[in-house]
Amino acid sequence: MSRITDLWRAGVAPARDGLYRADGSSRDVEVDGARLSWFDLGAPLDLDALLAEDPDNVTEIDIHPQGFAELPDGSGRVCCGEGAHGSEGFFARLDPGEHLVWIVSLRHSNPFERVTVDGTRAIFTNNLGNTVTVDLASPEFEPASTAAQ
Repeated sequence: MSRITDLWRAGVAPARDGLYRADGSSRDVEVDGARLSWFDLGAPLDLDALLAEDPDNVTEIDIHPQGFAELPDGSGRVCCGEGAHGSEGFFARLDPGEHLVWIVSLRHSNPFERVTVDGTRAIFTNNLGNTVTVDLASPEFEPASTAAQ
């Protein structure tokens, strides 16, 4: 198990913009706030080092009641919701056993209230109607066992 899976089970996520994978890898994420007009993956992050420096740099997360979508290939589902502060949002992928595959935590995206899946694309919509689309078939957003093949 990785640090992010422990956090997920505790109902919290890092309070830093990032993509955190259950395999232990993490990357910076950049967006332009709640407008969500762009979404970029950045440099690798060391979650353990970040939390060692500031163990309280986490936020409680809450999955929105309408924030679930099954993946058409049966590989699990995606979900989304909000953090403890009004500006925070997150979206995540779960495997068929409901275990975390990855989570994207964003401090200034606003809460995500809805997710739809179109083929391999997951479209996450915040409370302002703005969206982030990720390709679930890209190596960053696939389960670790699939990405390694």
